[in-house]
Amino acid sequence: MGTIIITTVLGLLGLVFEVLRLRKVIVPFTVLTLLGVVGFNLQYWNLNAPFFNNMLYIDNHAVVFSGLLALLTALVIAMSGSFYKNDQERISDYVTLMVFALSGAIMMVSFGNLATLFLGIEILSVSSYILAGSKRKDLLSNEAGLKYFLMGAFSTGFLLMGIALIYGITGSFDLQDITGVLMYKQPSPLLMTGIGMFVVAMFFKASIAPFHFWAPDVYTGAPSLVTSFMSTVGKVAVFAAMYRLFVYTFGMQMASLEQLIMLFIILTLIIGNFSGLWQSNLKRIMAYSGVSHAGFMLLAVLATLQTNAGVLWYYATAYSLAGIAVFSVITYVSQTKNDETLEAFKGLAHEKPALAVGMILALLSMAGIPPFAGFFAKYMVFLEAMQTGYLYIAIVAVLASIVSVYYYFKVLWAMIQKPVAEGQFADVPVVYTIVLWLCALALLGLGIMPSFFINLLQ
Repeated sequence: MGTIIITTVLGLLGLVFEVLRLRKVIVPFTVLTLLGVVGFNLQYWNLNAPFFNNMLYIDNHAVVFSGLLALLTALVIAMSGSFYKNDQERISDYVTLMVFALSGAIMMVSFGNLATLFLGIEILSVSSYILAGSKRKDLLSNEAGLKYFLMGAFSTGFLLMGIALIYGITGSFDLQDITGVLMYKQPSPLLMTGIGMFVVAMFFKASIAPFHFWAPDVYTGAPSLVTSFMSTVGKVAVFAAMYRLFVYTFGMQMASLEQLIMLFIILTLIIGNFSGLWQSNLKRIMAYSGVSHAGFMLLAVLATLQTNAGVLWYYATAYSLAGIAVFSVITYVSQTKNDETLEAFKGLAHEKPALAVGMILALLSMAGIPPFAGFFAKYMVFLEAMQTGYLYIAIVAVLASIVSVYYYFKVLWAMIQKPVAEGQFADVPVVYTIVLWLCALALLGLGIMPSFFINLLQ
């Protein structure tokens, strides 16, 4: 509860600093406060208590995901000072929007009422719409903002209709009341329609195929720093909310949708990985990579319904840290050369070896190469899937993971090629290198002790 209050007040303080002309203070103050939020959040460990008549419910699930979201946001905002160095008069707007989006994401992982979930989704979404279209003179950014808004509004309609139908059946928005009613109620067409519409809306937000078609264009058109935020904080919040909803509320009814969700997982894994093979723009490659990883996380949600969210949290952490590491380099290269294609990365290993090595470590983790966290994350998802009877989906996931190695190594190959000309890369902002290596070392650390982190939610 205190975590949401602090992040909301932090967002308001960003606006106050703008009024007081304290723009240079905004980024360091926000980053330090968010790191403090990560520590402050730990006081709720093992609390398991409702707040505001169960509008929010704080348990270990909420604590670990809230801490992860705050940490990811701090890493992204740490790079914003350099990213927006030529747009300082609006930096308070960008930072404040990210902090407000974080507050919505935290509500999504700790909701105890469907109204709170809806409010959290809208706070996160509206802030992201604005950030995606924040480059006002860039047509691609304008397209990204508009497309994201239209697709988001469309999915919101499904979400609201699903909530309305569920309320009509159960007479409540409260998760505990809904769970109590559904435990003794046989699935009805109206109830399953409501749950189905709810699931579709969440799949839109998580870019699950075939509801992923907005992601490549939005990721490409949005500013690189915003893309890193949306692809990590936004995606993790949706899957954490989805797990909470599926396990604690719709658990008894999910068996009716199990086959359909399996189909979505297979489609997501196949479309995400094979679509990435033909891309030359690195942000589009990362967009389809994100679709593929969404399939793995959905499989983690489905496979761990009978156990705990530890595997999902571990996978989300490994994916997000690797994503921010990769986007720190994409952000630097796109700023330096105004180009996001693979051609722009040629010679990076020769001129900026620290960046190239850090990015290679992150890409190896995403590809599932040991000893990085990405390998153990995928291994645990495969293991959980096989133990719960989803053997053929696990096989598809393994094959899809092998396919993904190709487009990750395309990036690696581009970086190690000889540069077209010497001195084509500008000086690297120190904060980009720091964020990159913090994420890379964290991926190694998570890979050394995977069981410890997965068992946090036992």
